[in-house]
Amino acid sequence: MLNNIIKFENTELAICTVKGLQRHMRKVEGGHNSGQRMNVNLSFQEMVAEEAESIAAEWAVDRYFGLEFDIETINEHYKQKADVGNGLEVKWTKYQDGHMIIHEWDRNSDIAVLVTGRSPVFVIKGWMPVSIAKRPRYRSSTQPKWWVNQPDLQPIETLKWSSYASAIN
Repeated sequence: MLNNIIKFENTELAICTVKGLQRHMRKVEGGHNSGQRMNVNLSFQEMVAEEAESIAAEWAVDRYFGLEFDIETINEHYKQKADVGNGLEVKWTKYQDGHMIIHEWDRNSDIAVLVTGRSPVFVIKGWMPVSIAKRPRYRSSTQPKWWVNQPDLQPIETLKWSSYASAIN
């Protein structure tokens, strides 16, 4: 069984911070800064930190499956293709018991993977096909999103052996 707890070195986290700044600036310059994050009252630095943490979460999933993470192109296709592999959409929350949040723009063909934690340690909690996560039972009554509880996720170690394994690579 692969270890679902991933720890990063400071040099790796520094790379995530630089890429997080670049991603945030692309959002600001593209005019879609608000709406992509729940808390639009965060400071500039806090938003960059959230981007850096979410990039580290993507890297954690990549590392878990033994894939080669291409940090140089991480922001080139942001939201145009899956975060990892052929179809893994990584969802990050700093809350250990947090929900996996699915957005309307998430592709139904992808597999969502929930990662929790904060630098330097991340925990891969589980997975669910986006098309299943978008079922009415998970729909938020207050937001145009779906909130999936962690107990409803499949254990991450089962993805590699499931019929959805092609999403990995």
